[in-house]
Amino acid sequence: MTSIRARRTEEETSDSVISADAEDTKMKTLIILVLCSLAVVCLTSDASTGSQPAGDGPAQDGLFVERDQASTVVRQKRAAADLSPIQLESLKEVCEPNLACEAKMDIDGIIAAYTAYYGPIPY
Repeated sequence: MTSIRARRTEEETSDSVISADAEDTKMKTLIILVLCSLAVVCLTSDASTGSQPAGDGPAQDGLFVERDQASTVVRQKRAAADLSPIQLESLKEVCEPNLACEAKMDIDGIIAAYTAYYGPIPY
């Protein structure tokens, strides 16, 4: 009887060692998964924040614009003053079938939309 109890005790001990090894393996796997996911999060957050040039941040936006952008805006306003209402209407008719051009027309005006999608104004 003592030998039976001794065998049961040995089996229980070996079972507990096996279950402890299984728990250790599960814990190691969990730690590795957490570290890998942390590495992925760090790499993707660095890629999204580090790729922007220094001048593109919202803190740099203000009253001042680059010279070429300013001259484009001034030219567009001058061109709008030089065109008759009939000419502007014909530009709108050309731009309206193109949904992207029409959306730009609503935001930036007909002159900017037409020149962006169809090139310089023909008249």
